[in-house]
Parts: sequence; structure tokens; C-alpha cells
Amino acid sequence: MMLSSIKSRIALRSVQLGLLIFLLSSGLYHLIRPHGAVTALVIAFLFFMAGLFVSVYIVSALELWILKKLATGSGRRENDGWIDLPSDKPLPDEAAEVRSVMNSLKSKMEEAMTSQRRFLADASHEMRSPITIMKGNIEIALRRERHVDEYKGVLASNLEEIDRLEYLLKDLMFLARTDASELLMNFGPVSLGEVLWSVCDILKPVSVRKKIKLELQLPEAEESIIEGDPDRLKQLFINFIENALRYTPEGGKVDVEMSKVAGIVKVTVADTGIGIPEAELPKIFERFYRVDKARARESGGTGLGLCICKWIVDAHGGEISMESKEGAGTKVTVMFLSSGT
Repeated sequence: MMLSSIKSRIALRSVQLGLLIFLLSSGLYHLIRPHGAVTALVIAFLFFMAGLFVSVYIVSALELWILKKLATGSGRRENDGWIDLPSDKPLPDEAAEVRSVMNSLKSKMEEAMTSQRRFLADASHEMRSPITIMKGNIEIALRRERHVDEYKGVLASNLEEIDRLEYLLKDLMFLARTDASELLMNFGPVSLGEVLWSVCDILKPVSVRKKIKLELQLPEAEESIIEGDPDRLKQLFINFIENALRYTPEGGKVDVEMSKVAGIVKVTVADTGIGIPEAELPKIFERFYRVDKARARESGGTGLGLCICKWIVDAHGGEISMESKEGAGTKVTVMFLSSGT
């Protein structure tokens, strides 16, 4: 709006000056005409064009000086190359508007860069840990001759760390592709009931091994169809239910329930696990965020699962929320618009 205002004023003042110069040129023509009509016309035309050019240049310079002043005089360059635009220095209204926009943009870019640096640092730390463990295992194994079973133990331990790295790299590649908008989504009609049944069937052996009761409740005689990518939706609910099983102790319970109300399909995954402190809930979907990093590492998590889940839900135009109480369990709720009747 500010630039449109400046351009409008430049155009208006240029027209006003153009009319004035035209009148002066006309007067100059009539003054010189007795000495030759052609000569008077050429001189008047050259005077008009030169005057018009100079007047437009002067008007533009006067109108845009506030922007030049803002860019060169109002800011100071910091060590990281950013220009700090102090908000306490009085400026014309239009320059103040530009300053506000630039400071807002600067703040957002700084937040993005801070987030990116933190992400790279966390990713480096996560990859360094299994490599350090594997290197330590190998160094200890090579210090002296050992029994075959001891070597097998080292190989088994290193295989676990390689699996951890594989999961981490897989998640990192997924997020990198989403950040670059390179992840293709194959949308179409999907039955969430079938997706949930398939996921629970896949994870049933895990629940049996951990002696956790996994129950699925679907609406009777109702297919809840949404527009979505079946593979990503399957990935979404595998992550949720795996997390519930991971942090629920032996003898606990995980309930998966789907319902449909007023065109909204709602899926909840509730467990009787260890829960999450209420203060931690706002950060739970951040990359690499873990409530208890040591405990999460022992359970095999990468700290990226919930971040990926949120991206999948957002990509489907859905909403996600989490309720939890430390020591009493966690409940995740996901809602999508139904495309069925």
C-alpha cells in the first residue's frame, strides 16, 4: 500500500509539472515564433522534453529519498550481515511502515535460521551417538583375542546401532523432502477404518510380546472415507500406536477408536502409559524434542516421529491435539473432513 501511494503521488506530481512545462514551452514557442516557426517548434519541443525528464527525476528522487534513507542511514550492519532497523528513531510514516515490515521479516528469518542451526546440531548429535558406540565396541573387541560369542555380541550391538541410524536417516530424508516440497502425495478416497485395522494387525505381535492390550473400536456399519494418501495415513497411525506401545508398561492398554460426527472423522489413540508433563506438551511436535532423551534413546525413538505425524495431518487438512497426564497416560486425537456420505 505504501509503494502504491508513492507511485500515485509521483504520477500526479509529474502530470502537474508536465502541464506547467507544457505551458512554458507553449509560451517559449510563441516568443520565438517571429524568428522562425520551425526553429521555435524545435526549441519548444526540446525544452518540453528536457523539462519533463528533469521534473520526473526530481519528483521521484524527492519521493523515494525516505526509502534510501531507511536503507542506508537508519540501520546499522551487524556481524551476521543483518541490518538492524531501530524502532525508536522517528521516521516519516511510510518509512516507518517499511521499517516495520523489514524488522518483521528479519525476525522471521532469524527464527528460521536458529531453528535450522538447532536442527543440524541435533541431527549431528543423534548420528554421532551410534557411531561412537559402534567405534567403542569395535575398539574393545580388538584389544585382545575373544570368544566367538563375545564377537557375536559386539556385532549384535552394532547392528542395533545401525538400525537406529537407518531409522534416523529415513526420518531425516522424509523431512528434507517435505521442506523442499519434493514429497509426492497420492490423494484419493481412503477408508480410515481399513487403514486402522491394517495398522493394528501389523502391531498386534508387538502388543502381545509386551503384554499390552491393543483394542480397535470402529463405528458399526459405517465407512469413514476421507481424501488422503493411504501410505502416509498408515505411516501416521503406525507412529502414534507404536509410541503408545513403546511408553506403556507391561499389563497396560492402548485403545484406538474412530467416530464420525457432522462430517468430521475423529480418531483417538489413548494409552495407560507413563504420560507427558503438561508443561512439555506445547513442544512435543518439535523436531528432535524429547521429554526424556535418555529414556527415548533406550526405547529406540529418533525424536522425529511426532513432527512427521503433524506434517502428515497438516498435509491432509486435518487437526491434531494431544492430552496427557504424567503417570496416567496420553491421548492423541486426529480429525479429518469426511468425503463420504
